[in-house]
Amino acid sequence: MGLEFRVLGPLRARRDGGEIDLGRPQQRAVLAALLLASGQLVPTDRLVEGLWGEDDTRWPKDPVGQIGTHAHRLRRALAEPGLLVAAAGGYRLAVERTAVDLFRYEAGVAEATALRHEDPARAHELLTGALGAWEGRALDGVPGVFAERARDRLAAGRHAAVKLLHDLDLALGRHALALAPLDALAASHPHDEEVQRLHLLALHRCGRTADALAAFEALRERLDGDLGLEPAPAVVELAERIRRGDASLAAPAPLRRPPRPSQLPPDIADLVGRAAQLREAEQVLRRADAAPVLALSGPVGCGTSALAVHIAHAVQDAFPDGQLYGSGEPAAVLAAFLRALGERPPCDAPVPELSAHYRAALAGRRVLVVLDDVAEPAPLLPEVPGCAAVVAGAEPGTLPGAAVRLPLGPLEEHDAHELLARIVGADRIRQEPGPAAEVAALCGYLPVLLRTAATRLASRPQWSVADLVRWLAERG
Repeated sequence: MGLEFRVLGPLRARRDGGEIDLGRPQQRAVLAALLLASGQLVPTDRLVEGLWGEDDTRWPKDPVGQIGTHAHRLRRALAEPGLLVAAAGGYRLAVERTAVDLFRYEAGVAEATALRHEDPARAHELLTGALGAWEGRALDGVPGVFAERARDRLAAGRHAAVKLLHDLDLALGRHALALAPLDALAASHPHDEEVQRLHLLALHRCGRTADALAAFEALRERLDGDLGLEPAPAVVELAERIRRGDASLAAPAPLRRPPRPSQLPPDIADLVGRAAQLREAEQVLRRADAAPVLALSGPVGCGTSALAVHIAHAVQDAFPDGQLYGSGEPAAVLAAFLRALGERPPCDAPVPELSAHYRAALAGRRVLVVLDDVAEPAPLLPEVPGCAAVVAGAEPGTLPGAAVRLPLGPLEEHDAHELLARIVGADRIRQEPGPAAEVAALCGYLPVLLRTAATRLASRPQWSVADLVRWLAERG
């Protein structure tokens, strides 16, 4: 049996079936952070903030030392050499994903979601087994900001999985079995319109059509009074079909297919000189068992935004459930992402709540997220197995320790020449190799500046390349 960990309930560790004493609450919080990082290095400063928050006035006298003490005691408790290692300013727990109940659960949910349309019976079986791993509130009793955020995220994901289970119940004709749990779920989530939709359908199929219509009217009044909103079109349509006595509602029907967002900007056809970075990016993003984050960084003008979009187009076949693209403030981007995923963003909800809804909406899907010039990207990272993120222009300290950094610099001289030739025309550049080299140098071999200069020259056929050199020199 070996060593195994449980986080879907009270944090526990076992070796060969025997319970391991994990020590004090803060020590357990460090273990939780390392476990959820799935074998990746967690910087010490992240552990400090995750345990005591970002306000350093609330930190203990020697927070780094305390983290070190907790790590030392955990190492002794786990009693397995090489399992918990300190390296490069942080700690890493070298444990297999299959040894953690969370990752087994997420794999089951992902497989069930992938099969939900082709084999709903198998999907239902997988999802039932996955949800059976829960033993209560995730990380119950573990203190700290990190644990609280993880609890919210995991609870939102569990809620999404439960909704899918009941959707499968209805698709398989098991409405009588689903009605009681849907009664409870609808009562506890009065504004969740997908739950309400499933509840209406189950009531109608169980012969309680009047109750279904009464529940719809109650929902309409509740949404109007509490949020100033009308019910979502899918709920209104179902209520109308129930009211009309649509006979097709009595039989099991295929699951609703969620929207497939396709938000990528157009690819740039003349991108040159980034073949090595593109190969590395593809290797990172095609890891199916994780939620990788690829961070592109470099000086202004080096083309991180263009490369991020190019990479996303190159790997979009690995993300059949869609691609999201966002730039700006996290709250606005999260709301837009939720709408693109077929969800209604909660009104005036804080960013952590929006982020939890967003990750729940991604659960079981394979979606690529591209973030460009977002000051605080963390709430927008999917953190869902099967999804991935490409982040351009973010500060290093705003990204998780496990993010793969891909630095960009100026182009090589021959690549800069190639970019000019592609935009201006090979013949014009070939006729004036000296001035062309000067243009590249004046632009610092930066692709954004080169593309701007080349576009100016291409739109002025009466100019020579030397004319462009003079124009650039005059403007410094």
